Amino acid sequence: MARASDDGPGLAEGDAAATPSAQLHSPIPRRRAADQQDLTVALLNLDTFAERLSYLFEHASTYYLLRGAPVVDPDEIDRLAAEDARKAALKARRKPRHSPGELAFLKLTARPPVVAEWVRDRTGLPLAEQALRNFRAGIRQNSRPAITRALAEFWRIHPNLLDPSVPATDFAPPDDEVARKTHELVTELGLVGFNARDIASSIGDAPDADRQQLLQLVEGIARVRRAARDNPTS
Repeated sequence: MARASDDGPGLAEGDAAATPSAQLHSPIPRRRAADQQDLTVALLNLDTFAERLSYLFEHASTYYLLRGAPVVDPDEIDRLAAEDARKAALKARRKPRHSPGELAFLKLTARPPVVAEWVRDRTGLPLAEQALRNFRAGIRQNSRPAITRALAEFWRIHPNLLDPSVPATDFAPPDDEVARKTHELVTELGLVGFNARDIASSIGDAPDADRQQLLQLVEGIARVRRAARDNPTS
């Protein structure tokens, strides 16, 4: 797998951004439920917006492209990485080196220029690369909720995780087994706009039969997605 650092020029402060696009999806891969919980705990252990943003840049900014298109399914990434390693090993036996252009599966790191461009395209707001670097360094405070929400969308986290004033108890996993399993499946599907406590609160008063029906519905969607991923021609 080729490794690259995706770094490029950003807009200057005050430059206009593009028209916002609600259809723009993050290139950051979806996480398995355990990985999402680990990231949540790591962020909650940091006290400031700057520290949490820095952690995301340093530990959660890897993404993958296959022939120029983002790959966001973690199982598909594992499969492609293994296949890529096998092909690279075969090529290494046949000739001393290969051209980087031969590798279609790329592993990249999203740095401030890429994130700033994505936020501009997603929101239509003029976010400069340097402003994002200043947020990360704690030199400047982000005062735009739309920017915070877009950053959370980019890294596929709950937006309140970028607000240190929100108590950690809001992100504690629920004791209820149905709510916990529902949250795990929702995370697998890539829906991270609400956390486990949100789910527990929303379905807490519903009859057990209705709660189980919701769980079965989410399980069914997850099964269909797994089947489509495992057999793209089906």
